[in-house]
Amino acid sequence: MPLLEIDAVGRTYGGVHAVQNVSFNVKAGEWVGVIGPNGAGKSTLFNILGGQVKASSGHVRLAGRDVTRLAPHRRYRAGISRSFQISSLFPDLTVREHLTLACRQNHRWSMVRGWRGDRVLAARVDELLDTWDLGRNDGVELPANMSYGAQRRLELAIAVSAQPSLLLLDEPNVGLTASECGDLRDRVAELGPETAVIFVAHDMDMVMGWSHRILVMHQGQLVADDTPEAIARNAFVEEVYLGAEPIVA
Repeated sequence: MPLLEIDAVGRTYGGVHAVQNVSFNVKAGEWVGVIGPNGAGKSTLFNILGGQVKASSGHVRLAGRDVTRLAPHRRYRAGISRSFQISSLFPDLTVREHLTLACRQNHRWSMVRGWRGDRVLAARVDELLDTWDLGRNDGVELPANMSYGAQRRLELAIAVSAQPSLLLLDEPNVGLTASECGDLRDRVAELGPETAVIFVAHDMDMVMGWSHRILVMHQGQLVADDTPEAIARNAFVEEVYLGAEPIVA
C-alpha cells in the first residue's frame, strides 16, 4: 500500500480550476519534487496536502486512512508535517521554547510535574537541539539573533519533532547557500528510510539531485510524473520548462 494516495483531487475558486483532477501515489521513503511555473497549482496542491486548503473534489489518503477533511493539526497528529516558505517563528520565544511547545503537541506529558520539569520532554528537546545544531547557549537564543540558516534549521526541527511519516517542504532552500542546502538535506535524510518527503523548489539542480520522482504541474494539472532522468528527456517539459527560459517554481 502506498503511504500517500492522491485520487482525482481538485480545487476551484469561483469556477477557476486552481488544481484539476490530480492523482499520484507516494511510497514510504520516497522523495518527490514538485515543479512548474507560477500559477501552475503547486501551492494550492501543497496546501491541500497539508490541510490549509480544502479540496473541492477527490480524496487524500495517508496509510489507507482518508484524511481529506482533516484540519491541519489533525493531519499533523496523523503523521503529516510541513515547513513554510515564509518564516513562522515567534520572535519572543527562545529556540528551546519553540521546540518544547512543538514536542508538547506530540505527546501527553506529565500535568502534575508541569511541562518545564518533565524529564522525558526535556530529553527530547535536548536531542533536537543537538541533532539540528541549535544548542548554542543551551537554546536560549531568540530567532532574531540567529543566522537565516539557523532559523531554517529550527523550522525544520519543529516540523520533524513529531517524527512524521510524510514531510512537506515548501522551497526549503530559499535563502540558503549550496552548503547549507546540502546540510539540510542530510539532516532530513536522518529521519530514516521510511519517511517520505514532498518538496517544492525552483532550483533544478536541487530538484534533480534530491528527487526519486518529479511531478510537473501546468495550468492546474499534473502533466508529468517520472524519474529525474525521464523528466530531463521529456519533450514537453524540456520545451516549456527546461529550454531557454529558466524554470520558475
